[in-house]
Amino acid sequence: MSQATLTPPPAGAAAGRRRRRPWPISERLSALWLIVLVAGMAVLPTLLSLDPLELGADARLSGPSGQHLLGTDNLGRDLLARALDGARVSLLIGVGSTAIAGVLGVPLGMLAAYRGGRIDAVVSFLVDVILAFPGLVLALALTSFLGPSVTNVMIAITVPMLPVFVRLAKAQTRAVMTTEYVEASEVIGTPVLSIMARDILPNIIEAILAFTFVSVGRAILIEGGLSFLGIGVPLPQPTWGSMINEGRIYMATNPLVILVPALFLIFTILSLNIVSDRFLLTDRTKVEGA
Repeated sequence: MSQATLTPPPAGAAAGRRRRRPWPISERLSALWLIVLVAGMAVLPTLLSLDPLELGADARLSGPSGQHLLGTDNLGRDLLARALDGARVSLLIGVGSTAIAGVLGVPLGMLAAYRGGRIDAVVSFLVDVILAFPGLVLALALTSFLGPSVTNVMIAITVPMLPVFVRLAKAQTRAVMTTEYVEASEVIGTPVLSIMARDILPNIIEAILAFTFVSVGRAILIEGGLSFLGIGVPLPQPTWGSMINEGRIYMATNPLVILVPALFLIFTILSLNIVSDRFLLTDRTKVEGA
């Protein structure tokens, strides 16, 4: 067998040519919500001179108006400004904790699957130990121990998410290891790191990205739960969870106080879950000449 036959196809070819299906209305609306949320978070507070911490004694629990588009809370603070400021914190924690878990967990899972033996045994043991604790309970314990802050909440959410990325990467890597182009790379003596980066990672990246979007939503939900319980991001920084906690006693008299942050939270998590399907539902065609 010649070396030309053994040489694996390029990463792009190995992944196959993809024909994306058309965007259904649900995915279009989900992507639009995420774009509007990020754009509004960056532009609206400055454009409308919104201050999430500004008190208004004369506008307590008021309904939507020209000055307060979504009304105010029990202290006269603008609900739209607080929801957008809470989005900034929630997205920072959600994206940050997921990124850290992915950057650490994916290579670790790939290495454990590819090398096996003691490396796999040690990694599997550590993963099983972390997974023995429910994610929210572990995040609660870590936040209580580390103290409330954005950085500590991010760390507390990263730890229970890390083993899931490790397991996903392991499973995906094991499925790809038996393919001909990986075996060909091994035969011609390609270094392990090169095989993992060039042959394995491009073929598992879609599943990783799909899970990443779902994990960002899960991280935002955990952060909301921690803030709702009062051990997440400390006040006066608004978060969706703390806004829901503060507004629950006014639900009967002014439901907007709790509905605004709750709907922001629900729409964001739902949109992230729906958009994640774009990385799974793809039609693949065989590479010409492969």
